[in-house]
Amino acid sequence: MALVLLCLLVLLVLAAPAERGLTLLLMALGAMASGGLVYALRTKGVQAARSLRRWSRRAPAPPRRVIDFDSLPVPLLRLDDEGGLVAANAAARRMIGLRDGALPPVHELFEDLGRPVADWIAEVAGGRHPGGAEVLRLRGAGRDPDSFVQLALEPLGEGEVLGVLQDATAMKRLEVQFTQSQKMQAIGQLAGGVAHDFNNLLTAINGHCELLLMRHAPGDLDHADLDQIQQNARRAAALVRQLLAFSRKQTLVPERIDLTEVLGEVSHLLNRLLGGSVTLDLHHVAVGVAIRADRQQFEQVVTNLAVNARDAMPLGGVLRITTDVADLAAPMPRDSVTVPAGRYATIRIRDTGTGIAAEHLDKIFEPFFTTKRAGEGTGLGLSTVYGIVKQSGGYVFVESVPGEGTEFQLWFPALREEAPRAKPAPARSRARAPVEGVVLLVEDEAPVRAFAARALRLRGLTVLEAGSGEEALAVLENAGLCVDLLLSDLVLPGLDGPSWVGQALRKRPGLPVVFMSGYAADSPSASQGKVPNSVFLAKPFTLADLGDLVSERIAGGKAQISEALSVS
Repeated sequence: MALVLLCLLVLLVLAAPAERGLTLLLMALGAMASGGLVYALRTKGVQAARSLRRWSRRAPAPPRRVIDFDSLPVPLLRLDDEGGLVAANAAARRMIGLRDGALPPVHELFEDLGRPVADWIAEVAGGRHPGGAEVLRLRGAGRDPDSFVQLALEPLGEGEVLGVLQDATAMKRLEVQFTQSQKMQAIGQLAGGVAHDFNNLLTAINGHCELLLMRHAPGDLDHADLDQIQQNARRAAALVRQLLAFSRKQTLVPERIDLTEVLGEVSHLLNRLLGGSVTLDLHHVAVGVAIRADRQQFEQVVTNLAVNARDAMPLGGVLRITTDVADLAAPMPRDSVTVPAGRYATIRIRDTGTGIAAEHLDKIFEPFFTTKRAGEGTGLGLSTVYGIVKQSGGYVFVESVPGEGTEFQLWFPALREEAPRAKPAPARSRARAPVEGVVLLVEDEAPVRAFAARALRLRGLTVLEAGSGEEALAVLENAGLCVDLLLSDLVLPGLDGPSWVGQALRKRPGLPVVFMSGYAADSPSASQGKVPNSVFLAKPFTLADLGDLVSERIAGGKAQISEALSVS
């Protein structure tokens, strides 16, 4: 066939003109060549396909691996479009505590999210919700109430949803601890601010009450009423000190205290507080253990815990106080804190009372939280303990079993050095020897300023008053004015106490300074290094406290000036 076509083509070319004949010959040869190529490729492709099919029939198929849903190491759930549980693999059953073959409704497994969990699953299955993950609390008899899982949903199609579980208990506990610490910090800041304001009020109430009592003899009709006012003001001041202790903004005077010595002394008070039905058992595993803390506040901590223990043993029991030493070679994580490595003095205070319910353990250090009946407690005892221990650099832990008792553990850094020899402290003179001098009093609270000014004038002192640091600096602009002492509140509108006093001392160096404040957060611990010759007086103070300190400072300042003049 190809030969016949070739002959016909030659004849056609010979009959045509030379140029056209050559063109026709080339076109024909190209067509024949391309057609043969297409034909060859088509033939080869068909043959190859046929060979592949024949090989595939002969060759064995590779084995198909079937993945067992139940043996997957990831906890998985299959859920239907109504929120029902279709299947759960072995890892999921172990996590949520399901028996083999049990498929309970999801509301029996998880607490609702404010809406039924089944509704959320149904929305994901129907494409009305993109899925995502939620942290859910696990339900079930005998289960820890603080068990949480994270459930992530992914639609599978055909009305089913795949649920992936992950244990979220540790994460949730960290979240709760962080929230609790934030709440305690906020309450502490609020308590400290309220206590600061109350201390200003109590300073004025106590002060003016003292001024009135000076004009009424004990036999006067009004003396008893004034005495009642003063006693209640002192009770209010004690309550404010508890608030400041919780907020860690009270004034502490840390010193080296021997636990054996101080607990031996406070045991006499505890025996009277506990009564005859509660036995005090004091035991020292290690003798001579010392810590650095405010002695009075440490005794307050022990007393508060002992009173709580007594109230938890209405039928009597044993209160055991044990001191010991613990050496931590590595940091010790416990509850929500980590105790650094080191040597610690421990005080364990254990009772045999009714114990504390588990749901109350995380709230016992909150101020005003109490399980006692109305009128039996203020709810500030344990919050005071918490604040004092923390402010002293220690840690407080609690363990309790309902029906068996409670143990509070106090951890303080132990002191290694030996006790220094006690030096007799110079007693503050209570003599009413008249001291003359000029005091510049700066206080923004008018009632406190009025009381302080009257108290100092009763001592024979001249008092210049100012309501702000700027006013005080304006008073000192008078170069001819002689001032013997600066008495200032720390927190003032505009320039605070250390700021204006620093400016004043540049022009009048050597002046003695007394700072006043409602709580220790304002105390010039850092500022005293910058303000020479300054001391601190905590509010609320009495008429005698203020008068004695100011007179003492003025007398001391004049003595230093006399010494300097005599030397020169």
